[in-house]
Amino acid sequence: MSPPRANFHPSPTHNLPPSGPYTSETYTRRTDHTPNTTQPPENEDHYILTLHTDRTHHASITRLRNRHFPAHLNKLSAHIALFRALPSSHLQTITDDIASVCSHYHSFPITVTSPFLLKRGVGINVSAEPAREIHRELKGKWGEWLSKQDRGGGGRLHYTVQNFVGEGGKREEALRDVKGSGVEGTKGEVRGLRLWRYERGYWGFVRDFEFAGGREGREEGEGEGEGIGDVA
Repeated sequence: MSPPRANFHPSPTHNLPPSGPYTSETYTRRTDHTPNTTQPPENEDHYILTLHTDRTHHASITRLRNRHFPAHLNKLSAHIALFRALPSSHLQTITDDIASVCSHYHSFPITVTSPFLLKRGVGINVSAEPAREIHRELKGKWGEWLSKQDRGGGGRLHYTVQNFVGEGGKREEALRDVKGSGVEGTKGEVRGLRLWRYERGYWGFVRDFEFAGGREGREEGEGEGEGIGDVA
């Protein structure tokens, strides 16, 4: 029996159902979205690591996503994925490394900056330098078995609020709406990292890693990078 599905980030205190962007039971991942391991694909589960933000910030971006993302494909709330295909064959190392990194960080601010056009939708840039710092640190630990997509991500954080609509007027309409929504300049708080299991196109919650304190991230605006592969 297939597990139930949810639209929003669930509470870690419950038995949590998966959520995800795809509805096809036959969906399979592209080659560049699979980890670089020696495991046969049928033996390798994939995990996703996202930022975990406060509810108010998360809800404000999710409202924009729900407004503009094609409803029949929108099975996720707003999210920023740092990695999208972490291999189950290295899961113990992955969780140990995430816990270790999080133990050295305080919660830090995230600021919505500018919306922009994607090839088939609209994204919203955000500024959160400590998140990019965390991404660089974990990428350095895991680089040899990351997927091509995850190896290519550099650190430009963004939400995707619309996708899969082609290059017609819907993108421009959504961009104008996001720009007029008042979301630019709003702030939230990143409180930790959240791990999900990829389940044939859906996401199943695994656990939260809360920041424990002990080290402040670097100042906002340091460094540049490419996008972190948040395409759904």
